[in-house]
Amino acid sequence: MAIMDEITEQEVNKNKAVRGYIIRALAKGSQNALLVRQITNALVADGLIFSPDISKHLEYLEEAGYITFTSRTANAYNAYRKDAVIKLTRKGVDLLESTIDDPGVDV
Repeated sequence: MAIMDEITEQEVNKNKAVRGYIIRALAKGSQNALLVRQITNALVADGLIFSPDISKHLEYLEEAGYITFTSRTANAYNAYRKDAVIKLTRKGVDLLESTIDDPGVDV
């Protein structure tokens, strides 16, 4: 049972790291925005993910109000396929600047 707890903890820490990476990457983008493909390619290159599917991370960040999709037809689950652009929101900037805190995002 202790092994499962350790594996779960590692997965949680990895998820937090990926979400934080996305937030920091957006802050470096032009007007706090980037293509989803740019982010997924960087995550793969840095070894944080193996598959370009970051939909659960995007959904978490969108539902928390940290990011928004610039296209009305894009969402967390079709963003990669549609080559969507995501933008850091005002709340996302606050998270990045530590004005607010979210234990689910390791900024």
